[in-house]
Amino acid sequence: MFRKALRIVRALVIALIYVAAVWALYYTFRDFSWAQFRADIQERSFFGWRLAAAVALVALNYVFLLGYDFLAIRYIGRPLPFRRLWLASFIGHVSSFNFGAILGGSSMRYRFYSAWGFTTLEVLQLIAVLGITFWMGAMLLAGVVFVTAPLEVPPNVVAGIPDWLRPGVMPFLNHLPSFGVVLLAVVVGYVLLCWVRRQPLNVFGSQIPLPPPMMTIGQLAVSCADLMVASTILWLLLKSPGDVPYLQCLGIFLLAMVLSVITHVPGGIGILEATVVFFLPGEHSAVLLYRGVYYLLPLAVAGVLLLGFEIVVGREFLKRLAAEATELDGLDEGHQADRHPAPSGQNADDLHGKLDKPNGEPARTEPDSTPTPSQRTPH
Repeated sequence: MFRKALRIVRALVIALIYVAAVWALYYTFRDFSWAQFRADIQERSFFGWRLAAAVALVALNYVFLLGYDFLAIRYIGRPLPFRRLWLASFIGHVSSFNFGAILGGSSMRYRFYSAWGFTTLEVLQLIAVLGITFWMGAMLLAGVVFVTAPLEVPPNVVAGIPDWLRPGVMPFLNHLPSFGVVLLAVVVGYVLLCWVRRQPLNVFGSQIPLPPPMMTIGQLAVSCADLMVASTILWLLLKSPGDVPYLQCLGIFLLAMVLSVITHVPGGIGILEATVVFFLPGEHSAVLLYRGVYYLLPLAVAGVLLLGFEIVVGREFLKRLAAEATELDGLDEGHQADRHPAPSGQNADDLHGKLDKPNGEPARTEPDSTPTPSQRTPH
């Protein structure tokens, strides 16, 4: 009964989150039109150069994203050829960004790694390492930004916050430095734990080995590089990047990413747009461009690669199936030969004699007239 009620509550919470995301998307773009979008593009100075730089940074970012999967397979001790690692990392991250970590990234990675011989437990460990790597880097960067350059919300934006949302939002916004200190303390505690403790952690009866000390440094470096490059792409696509300090853009981006991951809204649709426009009013075009360059463009490339992968896997499956069918045919012919051997020699003569008589009675043979040695008379 309790489990059933828990499932119902969980479904209601997820539904409310999705409704809130749709409402946030509508509220953000309710007064924005495609005519305004085209006008904004035309007004942006050096926009062509900045757009090209943003696309180049997207490619660079996926190089850093490869580090997540590289560290994960190192952790579980399963080497993998680079081309396979790159394919799983690229499509896995694109799926996670556009469809959510559960529906997209995790299921895609299971599809790839299980096809390459990884067990279910190894895939789960790999996904867990990916999540820890992201969160450690996100908390480190957010902690530094919230302490050194806390976000400032414009007064007109504060006035626009609904009254029912103020009790949950304003304490957080007013105490960002304190929240940043807490985040930094968590990261420092994780690093110290991995450097000091060598035995696995016992969590709910399961033994979880901690990563080696140097791997924790790699986790922080990969995640921080990923998030900083991704936020730089957004910063380049703003109407006037010089008017917005980079650290402010980084803080807004981190907050949007964390909210998207916590709510599990696929692609953070509505969450990303509302967060950016909330802190940077008038940047509707920038967030739409970012959605196209960082999310949709890689999604198109990943779709082509995934189709090619499925074709290759399908051909290999058909080859194995044909080989197994040929092997089974050979075994069946061997069994038939063992059960019904071909007649030869005396056995053939006996068989023909049996066939000469009805009802399978054995044929009578005439006695041999040649005398045996005992019957012969001496001369």
